[in-house]
Amino acid sequence: MAQLAPAQMTPNNVLAGARVLSFLQPALSGSITAAIVYQPGDAGSEAEARAIEHALGGGLVIGSLTLRPKRVSADALGAFAGAKVAFLTRAINSRLVAPAAAQRSIVTISSDPDCARAGLCVVSISSGSKVQITVSKAACNAAKVKFGAAFLMLVKEI
Repeated sequence: MAQLAPAQMTPNNVLAGARVLSFLQPALSGSITAAIVYQPGDAGSEAEARAIEHALGGGLVIGSLTLRPKRVSADALGAFAGAKVAFLTRAINSRLVAPAAAQRSIVTISSDPDCARAGLCVVSISSGSKVQITVSKAACNAAKVKFGAAFLMLVKEI
């Protein structure tokens, strides 16, 4: 049986991902860089990066937090500098991105549930009839990020 490609990050997934950040401990506030990791030359990845940029606009405000988008090529992860969160497009190799993000304590968000299951993304957000948020304990530990206990009771933690 052929495996389905993970769904693209939708505007609702981006908004859910931004709201997830409000449950981090210690809490983030102010203006932060939201990296959008894409694969140059891959039309689908580039289109998804544009859609995420559009969803974030000039700066998505969630409570006391403002997310400012910045595209980061999967081939130039040094550009992660200053980012606190990274939205991953589906065409990138998460095995290469995960260590670079974890080293910088970046919360990685993907629309691919397998990414969180493999411990390569901190959060995966998938949507269908309802939004499913999955948090990876392994990826949280690697990135040294923590979520509040009340939040973790509301999501799937693996």
